[in-house]
Amino acid sequence: MNLLPQIQASLPPPYSIAADSVLQSFLQVIAVDLETFQEDLDRMRQSHWIQTLYRLADAAKLGALFDIQPFAWEHLELYRERLLALVVARLKGALGPNEIREFVYDYLFKAQSALGATLLPGLKDSTLDEAYQPPADRPRFRPLVLEENPHRRRTSKVLADRNGNLPYLFRWSERNTGLDDTAVELHISGLQQYRTVIPVLVNLTTGSLLGFADRIPFGQTLTIMRANPAAPLSDRTLQATLDGNDVSERLFSVEGFKLGVPFSKQQQEPKPLLPGLQRGVNEWIFLSVGMFDIRGLDHFFFSIASQELREAAFDETTFDQSLFPSGPIAKLEMTWTETEPASFEVHVPRYLVVEPSSTTTETLHEDVGLALESSIDGLRAAGVKGLVRFIPFEEVQRQSVRVRLPWKVLDPEFGPAGKTRLVELGGRFGESSLDQSRFE
Repeated sequence: MNLLPQIQASLPPPYSIAADSVLQSFLQVIAVDLETFQEDLDRMRQSHWIQTLYRLADAAKLGALFDIQPFAWEHLELYRERLLALVVARLKGALGPNEIREFVYDYLFKAQSALGATLLPGLKDSTLDEAYQPPADRPRFRPLVLEENPHRRRTSKVLADRNGNLPYLFRWSERNTGLDDTAVELHISGLQQYRTVIPVLVNLTTGSLLGFADRIPFGQTLTIMRANPAAPLSDRTLQATLDGNDVSERLFSVEGFKLGVPFSKQQQEPKPLLPGLQRGVNEWIFLSVGMFDIRGLDHFFFSIASQELREAAFDETTFDQSLFPSGPIAKLEMTWTETEPASFEVHVPRYLVVEPSSTTTETLHEDVGLALESSIDGLRAAGVKGLVRFIPFEEVQRQSVRVRLPWKVLDPEFGPAGKTRLVELGGRFGESSLDQSRFE
């Protein structure tokens, strides 16, 4: 702003007309000082508004009011957009899903414009609602997703610590920390010498029993999982495969099972069900129950173990209610899916990223991702877990692993008499040799 014409307009005509007068030169100096002061005043006013300030240091001072500091790699425009999006989200409460969705969309949308980059293809042409809905022409494209109470895959740590090797009567506990009841999935591998015969798994807390009425050869794995992964977690419908073959008809299950109480075929479910895992602590036991017409010499029991029966251990078990340790008879892996309480996840696709060549960092998209994670962590409510997952492009090729033994394994029931021993006959005095005969 030129203040000299305004000063001249306030003077009498003789003084305002003479441009080469001493008064005019004096007023010119005063006008320059006033203009400098006016410019400084205007800049000070601009530094009080986030949209008009022009220095990162001034923006950081405003961000300090909300405890939002710029990252080392952020320039003014990028920091301004993140600060505005965060402040708007906080003013709206930032505790509900709508505010979280809006913040993620606003920050990524404006960050792309400020950087001149493509962080999420198609985002600049999408509205808030469209960004969270998969397009009809690209059903495989995963847009932004906000998942409340996400599903978490859990694995039994007790079994993993033992490398899955279980003896008969092994007992352990599992805890379901999710919001709802769920069902377990099992992977039972056979051990050498056909030791894995009719494995039975029982949830003593719920009374659910599941067994496999056959043997599992060494090197093969019986996989028992949910028939419909898209069904609710409480759905216990199962399917089972052994060495790639469907063996679901060989499974059997019993509801309301109790130790020491035998069950009949009439008590078995028409269709076998996976054992359930209710909320809280669940007690489990591994058994091997004998069935007629299934070979398993010395590897199962034809009676149901009682509640008191244990594997023998000195100073821990009762003498007449214990069995001597028989060693591992199966290898078991147990997994399940929980609904995690008080948590949410934001899924951001990272299929294609285009960065400008003039960028000063080689990890620009990763830096923006870290800023988004930090912001989400600051927006969550107290006691709520908030995470950001960046979904990469994946191409999946299915494969199956099988093990074939290079040698012949004979069943214990049909084993040879031995290479170093002759055929033995029933003993008869005066006719058979003493060391080659067996007497009744």
